Amino acid sequence: MDKKKLLYRVTVLFLLVFLVGSIYYTPYTERIVIIEHGMNAKEISFMLKEEQLIRSPYLFQAVARFKRLANKLRPGCYDLNTNMSFGDMLTKMSEGETYGVKVIIPEGYSSVQIASLLSMKKLVNREQFLKVIREKGLEGYLYPATYAILPGTRAEAIAQMMVEKFNSVFSEKMLAQCNALNLSQRQVLTMASIIEKEAKKSEEKPEVAAVFYNRLKKKWLLESCATVQYALGRNKTALNLADLKIRSPYNTYQHTGLPPGPICNPGLASIKAALYPGNSDNMFFVAKGDGTHKFSRYYRDHLKEKQQLKKKY
Repeated sequence: MDKKKLLYRVTVLFLLVFLVGSIYYTPYTERIVIIEHGMNAKEISFMLKEEQLIRSPYLFQAVARFKRLANKLRPGCYDLNTNMSFGDMLTKMSEGETYGVKVIIPEGYSSVQIASLLSMKKLVNREQFLKVIREKGLEGYLYPATYAILPGTRAEAIAQMMVEKFNSVFSEKMLAQCNALNLSQRQVLTMASIIEKEAKKSEEKPEVAAVFYNRLKKKWLLESCATVQYALGRNKTALNLADLKIRSPYNTYQHTGLPPGPICNPGLASIKAALYPGNSDNMFFVAKGDGTHKFSRYYRDHLKEKQQLKKKY
């Protein structure tokens, strides 16, 4: 048999193997599989068989060799199913199309809330994640955004991912503005976290910031209910007198100045408001019940606003 005929038959054989492998489905199954560093095509093929994603590891290996991908399969976490051909699986693994659990961190979430969310998605041990945050003092630096997190990622790495996102957002210009305010980055973040919790409407955030900065200048108590909520460790629809007397450095009804650190992880609008507060002499604000506030410069006006709102609601 001449070389041309032999080459033709070998090519046809591999094409048949490829086509058979591509249509050789099992009943629909979907799995998240992890390829460890150092695993070869043979080991991967038998793992896929164990996961009931393929029936023949040998056909899978043959297709991998035919497509010249046997030595190009990358470690990682992959979302595979039996509707995929062998070629589809191999392409995904050779191109490193790894799977990540989508996690949306809302603006204003505390580290406790973030830990609970990640735990619910089975990405971290809640207490272990919180331990990392507390030991490194990362409250306020876990930037609210959408993340794709690979299962098995260590708690430290997930926290670092969020901190790196924060560092990419907090620009050199923002750092310069911190200096202009004679505040550290942490102090600005602390202010931003209070603004985040107190102001629901973005357009009100600079005005809320102005009130708190005005109070700081006059060495008044900030009297932020949000900081008391943080001290209590739970959210309450309404605080009572006993709550306002809780012994905590985060209780701004008892301690002047900013609390020791952020009470949540603020979004960009709140950070900008803390860096560029509104220009006003207001010293008070009261919630109107619709997500907005009434602002006042004098205490007597503040009391009138509160009384009118009580009558209204």
